[in-house]
Amino acid sequence: MRTIVAVFAGLALVVVVAASDLSGSWVVDFAFDDASLRGGGIDCTFKQNAEQVTGDCGAGAVTGEVKGQNITWRLRAGNPRVTTTFTGTVDEAGRSMKGRFITAGKGGTFTASKQ
Repeated sequence: MRTIVAVFAGLALVVVVAASDLSGSWVVDFAFDDASLRGGGIDCTFKQNAEQVTGDCGAGAVTGEVKGQNITWRLRAGNPRVTTTFTGTVDEAGRSMKGRFITAGKGGTFTASKQ
């Protein structure tokens, strides 16, 4: 019985590690809940060190954290600087994510795919 439990625990660890390998180039598409506001897409580069995520999206700096398949990251960009917070989930393969964002009191949805 202990062997079976150890095997399942080991497999679960492999899935969590694979899901959280976010380092690399990503394309992020977003749409505001308010259809009168224009959405769009941005290219981002993420670097992951354990649960910490850093990087950039164009001229904006990214900081955040990933815990299992849950991710929160903040993008500081613009002039004056505005923080946009993205909260979502990463797929098990660590190749896509989806969720919600909020910036300056406006929110919407986002999807992202690793390149």
